[in-house]
Amino acid sequence: MSDTESFADLSRENLDRYLAERLREGGGTRPALLLLEDGGRRAVVKDYRHSGWLMRNLAGPWLIGREEKIYRMLQGAEGVPRLLARLDRHALAVEYIPGRSCADFPDGSLPVEFFTRLREVVEGMHARGVVHCDLKNRGNIVVGEDGRPYIVDFASAFSREGRWFPLRRFLFERFRRDDLRAVAKAKILVARVWTEEEAHFAFHRGPAERVVRAVRDAARWLFKLVARG
Repeated sequence: MSDTESFADLSRENLDRYLAERLREGGGTRPALLLLEDGGRRAVVKDYRHSGWLMRNLAGPWLIGREEKIYRMLQGAEGVPRLLARLDRHALAVEYIPGRSCADFPDGSLPVEFFTRLREVVEGMHARGVVHCDLKNRGNIVVGEDGRPYIVDFASAFSREGRWFPLRRFLFERFRRDDLRAVAKAKILVARVWTEEEAHFAFHRGPAERVVRAVRDAARWLFKLVARG
């Protein structure tokens, strides 16, 4: 079955037809995660329909719409799952990437070439106007069954497009550096190979970057607090 035929008629109404496994139940601020199968291909659905009231009715639909925009900007980009469908205001489905999380690999177990490719994937994403903003969590980096790097979970991603362009451009540049810093740090910690320049870049932040990161982390904390009611 071709890519275009897989999940071609996927919708909320026929979701159970494709359901293979419930990876996580939704509740509170968390969306449900569902694994789907169709003709040997798999997809993952993120669904806020059964999350807490605020997430289900306000924050969840906004987050899903925002993430859909990011995936559309990255459609066809190397190392990024394809957007398959927006099921409704609460849920979207993306391509499932078979492999293992980079976080599951012990130190020294991945080659330097993997991180060279990972940086190329990240730079390709940046060229399309998207920063991930959570690559420090190595669970968002997948080592595919083909040995190539893939980036997943764009819930925290930020795009260069939108209002307040001068501010967005400033934030985009700061978050772009954060993405590249996370790649450098992952290479150092997992491949155990680095240069002096890479080590300085990975572990040193300027005053402006520390302020932007602190504001971003505070905003995330406040959002979660409000979402929990």
